[in-house]
Amino acid sequence: MKRRNHSLSGMLRITSVLLILVGVCFANGLVDIPTGATQQVGSQEFGLSAGHAVPQGELEAVGRIPGCTATLISPRVVITAAHCVCTGSSSDDCVTRVEFTLKDVHPVDDPITPHDESAERKDVTIQGNVHVHPEYGVAGWSRKDLALIVLDQPVYEVAKDVVPIPVAGPNQAVAIGDMLTLVGFGNTGAGCSEGSLGKRQTTIPASDVIPDAIRFNDPGDHTCPGDSGGPALNEYGELVGLSSWGNFADESTYRPTYENYEWIAGIISAAEPLGRLEGFIVSVGNTRDLDAFREPYSYVPAASGALIEIVGMGIAGSDDHVYTWHEDGTVCSGASSDLDFYRAPYSYSLPPGKTPADIVGIGIAGSDDRVYAWYRDGTISIGNSSDLDYHQDPYGYSLPPGKTPADIVGMGIAGSDDHVYAWYDDGTVSSGTSSDLDLYRAPYSYDLPYGKTPADIAGMGIAGSNDHVYVWFRLSIK
Repeated sequence: MKRRNHSLSGMLRITSVLLILVGVCFANGLVDIPTGATQQVGSQEFGLSAGHAVPQGELEAVGRIPGCTATLISPRVVITAAHCVCTGSSSDDCVTRVEFTLKDVHPVDDPITPHDESAERKDVTIQGNVHVHPEYGVAGWSRKDLALIVLDQPVYEVAKDVVPIPVAGPNQAVAIGDMLTLVGFGNTGAGCSEGSLGKRQTTIPASDVIPDAIRFNDPGDHTCPGDSGGPALNEYGELVGLSSWGNFADESTYRPTYENYEWIAGIISAAEPLGRLEGFIVSVGNTRDLDAFREPYSYVPAASGALIEIVGMGIAGSDDHVYTWHEDGTVCSGASSDLDFYRAPYSYSLPPGKTPADIVGIGIAGSDDRVYAWYRDGTISIGNSSDLDYHQDPYGYSLPPGKTPADIVGMGIAGSDDHVYAWYDDGTVSSGTSSDLDLYRAPYSYDLPYGKTPADIAGMGIAGSNDHVYVWFRLSIK
């Protein structure tokens, strides 16, 4: 099993971080390429000098393209440095196709053969189309040193349990002193004099942050050939920069990805197929501002079973475990970005005459972890995760004037006082009890993350530990 460290935020929190990737094309500036000289794409990269090996099964989304490091950021999209796919200092001198290789992962089993291919680890390679940042080379060769690779097929069709690394949004900018994890396949040793030792990682503080650059000044940890295009990750495991330049001694420069978020998000959106649920966008906020505490980040389940349509979600008050009920009659428990981390899907039962499609909302009481389920016929039952009417058979509930059960898009129960919150498709939320949804407060407006609508909500829950509201939005349903 892939080793993962989870918190309620659901994001991988890495305490001792990565290695170094910069794969730079230059030592102290642009390399003077003799006229007529030929160059292998990516041959100009420089790698990391120190760090330690990434344990098997971790950071599997960090792979390689020829000569450089690259990172899977969605099921079909990979990010790397532009100079890794360009032989010159502009987007006119770039390849259009490249191979991306995931190292030492479990391939998807071939059902035709008697052997279970997924039982062993191997390298898996997928080809894709290259998209270089349109401003690469415009204001200096490295100012927008970013490229995306749209793969010919999603990774989950060829490799198991490889979870893409989300890209931090524009509100997650790096500050001086932030500890970042660098990961790469580059050379090692003083002056990058030793060969690559595989995927390595190290964690060092950002020395300087300016537009278009995150700088590290550390004579012990610096990037080396092979690290170019490799990721810098923040404390949440989100990608915030790409290795771009270094002097092989004490200077390494990464290009901020959060400054280019709109371009990256646009390519990802265009790459995902229409009508298919690929994963979720998760935000953290309060009842009236759904991303007040953390802007949306992506969660792509490693198992396809987690992509079955959700009918209800809740967060247990006792341990902040996230429970998810699906339309196929199963429920799982996990963290906000790994919904079955603690327990794989198991069956749940409903009151007689009810089906999963009848559920309009589920919440877990912070005081006793009892599960409340509201139905389209205006009734509510009380039970546990596997038996929704274990404690009480269905009884009636009332809604605010003008509302119907079909208007509900999410529900949650606050851990601090067991108040029940219901969010509606007209952009309002009310507060009350399980049987009177606006007893404490009549409907008031709530704000969603940019570009999201109430119809995008797949599930909601309120953390028992701090009353933060977690929202899961459907990803790539068009």
